[in-house]
Amino acid sequence: MKKTDTIILFDIDNTLFNTQKLKSSKLTIFELYDEVKDSLDKLANIATLGLLSQGEIAFQNKKLEKTEIKKYFSQEHKHIVEYKLDVMRDILQLYKNKAKIYFIDDWLTGLREAKKTDPSVITIWMKRGEYANTQEKHSDFEPDAVVTNLNEVVKLISSS
Repeated sequence: MKKTDTIILFDIDNTLFNTQKLKSSKLTIFELYDEVKDSLDKLANIATLGLLSQGEIAFQNKKLEKTEIKKYFSQEHKHIVEYKLDVMRDILQLYKNKAKIYFIDDWLTGLREAKKTDPSVITIWMKRGEYANTQEKHSDFEPDAVVTNLNEVVKLISSS
């Protein structure tokens, strides 16, 4: 499989970026989880990296710049929106039948919506961050994989 045949879309908060640390620092400390840069280096060799994240767009971009990870993500596959459920269908339609898509998010509802929109999307729940153990599970959805850090994602995608 060629690198261009696989696209990994990441959520930013609690997946790559330590949102709890930012909140507890009164929005002054911009920090990634420890394994993120090393894992992004490895994943960038086997897939095209993109984003499917929500929030205040300028602030999300600031997180990418302050943590020096903006360079990992293809501009073509960078989808930062105010609320991703509103545009999930349109974004995933861009990839339909063109590539193997992985979507990594800490939000089960977002992963569920992605799978409902396109059953071929491989959903990976990043189970960490402030909501990891308090999210409502859905009786009609199970993510394809559950991980607690990006090193596990590297192993999953490398072996598939």
